[in-house]
Amino acid sequence: MIRTSKVKFLKVHSIGITSTLQIGDAEELVLKGKILAVQRYLSLFFGNEGSLNQEDFQLYRQPIPQLLPETGVSSAFFNEIPAIRVRAVKVTGISTSSVVQVGSTRRIISDSRVKHIRKLPPRNSQ
Repeated sequence: MIRTSKVKFLKVHSIGITSTLQIGDAEELVLKGKILAVQRYLSLFFGNEGSLNQEDFQLYRQPIPQLLPETGVSSAFFNEIPAIRVRAVKVTGISTSSVVQVGSTRRIISDSRVKHIRKLPPRNSQ
């Protein structure tokens, strides 16, 4: 039996990179993000910042471990009340490769890979 979700009030402040606010049911959600961030202690721009190749980093080439297939566990549910009622949902932020959903989803695939490079000043300059 499918249940209906009823939300009176939903407020989301911000939705980030490769994230989703899903209202309603979905068969499948696929959320993937590959982020390469370079942070410098000084605001210097050399003009070639976008030329970094993500595939040069092992993080982006490694395979994601997969879950084992379902083992055929049988279950039964009885929902006495056919609706899920919520007065209010307040979300500060939905970040990389994530989802906030009002409804149901059969399958969610989510993958977020972040490589953050920080270029700090030399220790002797402090």
